Amino acid sequence: MRQGSARPVVLALFVFLTACGAADPSKSCAVVAYQSDDRLLHVPVRVNGVPASFDIDSGARHSVIDLTTARRLHLSFVRADRMGGAGHGTAMMLHAAPLTISVGNARLRINDPWVIDLSHVGTSRHFDGLIGEDFFKAYVVRVDPVTRTASFCDPKTFTHTLSGTTLPLTVASDRLFIHVTLTLPNGVSTIHRVRIDTGSDDAVSDDLVRQSSIRQKSLQGVGLGKAYVDYSGLFATVQIGPYRIHNVWGPSGSPPAVGMELLRRFILTFDVPHGQLTLEPTAHIGDLVPSPSIE
Repeated sequence: MRQGSARPVVLALFVFLTACGAADPSKSCAVVAYQSDDRLLHVPVRVNGVPASFDIDSGARHSVIDLTTARRLHLSFVRADRMGGAGHGTAMMLHAAPLTISVGNARLRINDPWVIDLSHVGTSRHFDGLIGEDFFKAYVVRVDPVTRTASFCDPKTFTHTLSGTTLPLTVASDRLFIHVTLTLPNGVSTIHRVRIDTGSDDAVSDDLVRQSSIRQKSLQGVGLGKAYVDYSGLFATVQIGPYRIHNVWGPSGSPPAVGMELLRRFILTFDVPHGQLTLEPTAHIGDLVPSPSIE
């Protein structure tokens, strides 16, 4: 995650609708309005019935509870551990006793909750935790920036829309991946498997930018771990399915990832149970990608 600015609080509306976006209206989804902090997505949740606010983070391998929030909820800690993140080094992680996280009427029992101090992840807004990859495995998750809603649907009854493009979505080591085509200004082009990370406000991070003819130093790795300075560079195009986005700035990074600067241009339907990601372009598909701040 990188620095964002606070936005006026949007009244969160919990509803349980008989339609999920443009899906079959005979099917049921839990739909909740989200608010956006820069490009990141915050949804109201309940942790063991207690209200809280979580980020939707497809890059998180597990749903996470902030350390301060865990103490406020009087969670019981089982053991301590360490984990890596976007920055250098590792961060302390605690394991709590099993609990239930609810988003609207979508509920998930977390048998091994992760507790991490999220107070230094690079955003000015406090949030209580992360909706991680375990939720994406259990539900079809639809993020609609047009209506500013997130939907959590039963994969047994969900029906996809006929619009947009559906791409193969794979899971490896509790991460979600698609393939994209990256092309540099000097003509170097390659297809890479990239991690889908709605918890990052980057466009694309990939070490290929070190070969770009247009690059500069920038602050990177704002998230878990320590920030550091490395190269960001320009991609002439980033192609996701049939959609080409031009003049895309992105930081170096391994393994590669695509973040919300590009993903915000689409209505996203993550169907992990069936191995599919559906992209429906919005009016923002042609937005310019900003260059990074010079360090």
